[in-house]
Amino acid sequence: MKLGIVGAGVAGLAAALACTRASVAYDLLDRATQPLEGGVALTLWPNALRALRDLGVDVRGAGWAAIEEGDIADMRGRALYRLPVAWMRARFGFLPVCVRRSDLLRQMHSAAGSPRIERCEVRRLSVSAGRVEVETDAGLRSYDGLLLADGIRGTARQSLVQARTRPTHYVAWRGIAHGVDVGRRMREIWGRGFRFGYAAMGAGDVYWFATINRSRLGRAGGAPEAWRILTALAAESPPEVARMMAATPTEGVYAHVIDDLAPGLPLAVGRIALLGDTAHAITPNLGFGGGLALEDGAALMRALVAHRVAEEPGALAAAFQAYAEVRRRRVARMAQVTRWLGDVMQWEGKAAACARDTLFRWMAPLGDRLVWTWMLGG
Repeated sequence: MKLGIVGAGVAGLAAALACTRASVAYDLLDRATQPLEGGVALTLWPNALRALRDLGVDVRGAGWAAIEEGDIADMRGRALYRLPVAWMRARFGFLPVCVRRSDLLRQMHSAAGSPRIERCEVRRLSVSAGRVEVETDAGLRSYDGLLLADGIRGTARQSLVQARTRPTHYVAWRGIAHGVDVGRRMREIWGRGFRFGYAAMGAGDVYWFATINRSRLGRAGGAPEAWRILTALAAESPPEVARMMAATPTEGVYAHVIDDLAPGLPLAVGRIALLGDTAHAITPNLGFGGGLALEDGAALMRALVAHRVAEEPGALAAAFQAYAEVRRRRVARMAQVTRWLGDVMQWEGKAAACARDTLFRWMAPLGDRLVWTWMLGG
């Protein structure tokens, strides 16, 4: 009994941890030369930390600096909403953290027993006589089952289901500033068709992101001109924004478009299961994408154990179906919520942005504990 895992990012390593905990053998495949490197950072909310703990990662011993305060503010720095982080710790046992993606991947890889990651690109899948045949650029492989976790633009999924990628009307930049002290804080600043968010990572490092509506970029002819527009908006923001951008090496800034997947993809098809962005890529407006992938891993682990797949390989399809049923509604709803929130947060008109800020200032605290309980899977 052996499974193939396609992808060695957050979702793929969550799948590897699930298999390790369930005593199921696997091969781990990835097309990247250094799959544990790259990327910028992730926010891990209590749901993500709880899933990591369940998957066997020593979360409390990882040395990650906890976020102790957070808010949403307007362009003048006036708080619109304060995050209930102390309540989160009391309710869920963890404060949120912000970690480098590479650090998270190394922690997960180590917890899984440092498995070998085989470099190959998956081109096509097929199922024959109860086996999953995987065509790669290095030859044909055959497995009892397959876990697909190679991201929103992974090629392997195309052989299985047709997914619809949805663009958004804004673009993003991300980076890590060095030598900037913001305490143990996270903040998101809302403007008109512009947002800037940041989270402390410890040791003077601060992860930040910025989003701008395409309409505000106008006819920007390339990356340098778009960066100048971003710099001008930063100058109109609270002073820490410009400080962070100035403290970020240019080569460390990652610019990209933001897409998601239309909800409704099957999370399991026979002896093949999908995890993370391969199954349910969401917009990063709440910082929940990585957390949902980790939740997938924890749910997969419980399904593999409950169906005793290590001892009864014939139960694999039933275990995958049980995993899919547990996850289906939650990931679809989170995709809808994050996309809607992203649209609201990027409102550009003066009246619309003013109404948004006023509504958030007065209404958000009224039912926030219920909303956070739902978002954190509690």
